[in-house]
Amino acid sequence: MQNDLLLKALNHEIVPRPPIWLMRQAGRYLPEYQKIRSQVSFLDLCNNPELAVEVSLQPYNRFNTDAVIVFSDILLPAQKMGLELEFTDDGPRINNLISNESDIKKLTIPLANEDTYPTLTAINLLKKEIGEKVPIIGFSGAPWTLFCYMTEGYSSSNFNKAKKFLHSNPQASHQLLNKITNALFLYLTMQVNSGAHVLQIFDTWAGILSLEDYKTFALPYLKHLISDLMPLKVPIILYTNNSHHLLPKISMLKVAALSLDWRCDLQEVRDNFGTTIGLQGNLDPTILLTDETIVREKTKNMIQSVKNWQTGYICNLGHGVLPSTPVENVHAMVDTAFEFANEPVFV
Repeated sequence: MQNDLLLKALNHEIVPRPPIWLMRQAGRYLPEYQKIRSQVSFLDLCNNPELAVEVSLQPYNRFNTDAVIVFSDILLPAQKMGLELEFTDDGPRINNLISNESDIKKLTIPLANEDTYPTLTAINLLKKEIGEKVPIIGFSGAPWTLFCYMTEGYSSSNFNKAKKFLHSNPQASHQLLNKITNALFLYLTMQVNSGAHVLQIFDTWAGILSLEDYKTFALPYLKHLISDLMPLKVPIILYTNNSHHLLPKISMLKVAALSLDWRCDLQEVRDNFGTTIGLQGNLDPTILLTDETIVREKTKNMIQSVKNWQTGYICNLGHGVLPSTPVENVHAMVDTAFEFANEPVFV
């Protein structure tokens, strides 16, 4: 591969500069993305492989990022399992949410093929388009995060309805989480078979759980999913949000790297949980709303805060790029990471 910095970092090999890609690097802040979205709905864009490839490549072509992540959405498996998914101005919405055990029994575990998931076709096309230039990242949500949307119906700051269901129906909750996990395993396996070099699992709502509930309802299914994916021999990045209280357990998972939000001190995580697991992140996305000077300063400080960043570190945000982000500020962040190639290497 021409640019294998990301793969080397995930393998803890020494790299001359930190690899960089950004969560939601393809999205509403890009004018070329907005042009396409003016002609097609978000869900239709996700399910149109040719357009999904075009959008996936937009940030790579503009910023020369060290990876291309396929354009899709974590909730597509919920739709394929039998739920009615739509995207509104306020975000995703599931209209026939799970409210009882009977609803869970109606869910199917879909075959993971290109007829079911156009995303798989998009990955295949991406592979043909970029060849061996940079790695392709496939992704999904984590079982718990999908559970949240499937029982709440939409995004929430607390997911009270989902947590109420969890505690009121623990047996049914385990049944639902098991079904979700099985569907995700098939989906992620086929992403690798289609050409993904790296997988990222987004457990965006892990942080709303107590440690005890996380150990009971989220961790076992995430561990099971990761373990079943191990034979594929591709590195897995796990993103968790607002999860500082969960790190003692999360850090024990057999993933190549933890992608953390800006509330975590990266070096503190490395000091507490060792250097055998990689780190990704974790600039606050609101920094990109400021100006280029601040972005450069904060990005440089973040990278330098990680001792021996030359092994096992990936520069990224602590969450996705915000829609109102100026394009020139993304350039500033990426360029700052590139400039570390001129720094002396100490390991």
